[in-house]
Amino acid sequence: MKGFTKAVKRTPFMVTSKVGMSKKSNDPEFDEYQHHFANMEQASEKLLKDTKAFMDAVNGLFTCGAGYGTHFSTIMHPIAGEYDLLGKHPEASHTIHSVDKYQNAMEELRASIGPELELIESRIMGPTKELQTILKMIRKSITKREHKLTDYDRFNQSLTKLRDKKEKSLSDEKNLFKLEQDFELATNEYDYINTALKNDLPRFMTLSTQFIDPLFHSFFYMQLNIFYIILEKMNGFAEEAKYDIASIPGSQIGEEYENARTDAWSRIEELNITKRIISVSKLVQQNRANGGGAALGRSATTATTASKTTPPMSRTASTASSFVKKAPPPPPGAAAAPPPPYTPAATAAATKRAPPPPPPLKPKPKPAVQYVVALYDFAAQADGDLSFNTGDRIEIVERTASAEDWWTGRLNGQQGVFPGNYVQDT
Repeated sequence: MKGFTKAVKRTPFMVTSKVGMSKKSNDPEFDEYQHHFANMEQASEKLLKDTKAFMDAVNGLFTCGAGYGTHFSTIMHPIAGEYDLLGKHPEASHTIHSVDKYQNAMEELRASIGPELELIESRIMGPTKELQTILKMIRKSITKREHKLTDYDRFNQSLTKLRDKKEKSLSDEKNLFKLEQDFELATNEYDYINTALKNDLPRFMTLSTQFIDPLFHSFFYMQLNIFYIILEKMNGFAEEAKYDIASIPGSQIGEEYENARTDAWSRIEELNITKRIISVSKLVQQNRANGGGAALGRSATTATTASKTTPPMSRTASTASSFVKKAPPPPPGAAAAPPPPYTPAATAAATKRAPPPPPPLKPKPKPAVQYVVALYDFAAQADGDLSFNTGDRIEIVERTASAEDWWTGRLNGQQGVFPGNYVQDT
């Protein structure tokens, strides 16, 4: 509470000093020391962050390297008995035999780097954090010195104004006496802490330099040790796997890689499984727009959830008859009533009299809306599917003759396709 009261009393003077209405004292010698101290605070914080970033980067490097070796070994060792990679691609035998060695080398490298990173944390980050603790204590003293300077300036200003006042009342005399005492106390406190900081800050900076130098050298040699471990492990792997890495430029390695992979990438891109998957509903609509063809089949997946026992559903392609429309049969009696024979008189009569207008078309009755009831839950598996729950009443937009096919319906304003054997007629 006492500190809060002092802060409230200092606020008016701090505001007026910022806008230039009050004069604030300064000490150039201390300001220079404070500037160097602030740089030291920033440098220690940056050292701690950079050390942490270096440790995370090294740890991530070898974690990703070990993962790369594991995944590459998995690719180069297909399921036994199903695909003989070595027999079908003997030119890749060197790589196939080397992936296990590379995986072991990366695992050993990650394990050997762990103790080095622990040394960096204990010998670099630990002392740096201790230095930051000391810096925070000194920063508190500097902040306290700023408060004492504010008290010194505000009492000095108030005392000067009261002394310069020509006619003083009895109350002014009492305030003058009190101000003189407050100003004397503020002067003593400010001089004490200002002198102490001016004497101790240069000594602290000299000692901190002697503290930082060993940290730098230790960090440098620890980094060097990590690089030596990497070089040793990679050279050992290259000698064991018989890779010539003595004098091969990077451009040559890239060129040899391009020549070795031939047209494998273009052949991969031509595979159907690598092409973009089109929505099932779009394929159904496109097939129907083309006027027929086999009904689109979709294999059941685990994404379908059922509140009851999921019925046995055959989601294979249905017969082509579900889409092919037969030609309409000829009208009855068409073969027994041939057109009348041509006569000139009929032609002349046709030219004299216009044919009667056709009768007006009768409006086609609108088809009754059909509904079905969902027997099971169905969750959409692709764009264009219609999800529903058991008991939902679905409006039929388009259906086929087979219940083992995909129908089109509408529910709650959403339209999409769904399996016909998940519903029944109302």
